[in-house]
Amino acid sequence: MKRVHLRELPGGGFAAIDVGSHRSMWHRRVFQGSLVIERRSAPRREGHRPPVIATANGRDVEAVVRQLLPILQNDPAIGSALLRHKRDRSLLIEG
Repeated sequence: MKRVHLRELPGGGFAAIDVGSHRSMWHRRVFQGSLVIERRSAPRREGHRPPVIATANGRDVEAVVRQLLPILQNDPAIGSALLRHKRDRSLLIEG
């Protein structure tokens, strides 16, 4: 995975788009991207993976970024996704 876009978030942390590629069953290159959100302070990041709040696939890096960039630029969407992520994790832990 390669980090192709990074945005600092208000109040600290960052939002980033990471993209990697692989060969499909038909030998075409397929690109997969993840939108990750890191709210931990730098010293607390060690040993933790930031939550992935959205994913996308495309024929090239630009296609993946076009799908994920509107979310990355939308603070309310990021906040909502983080709340959902936290709720879903707590359900898994409790359940």
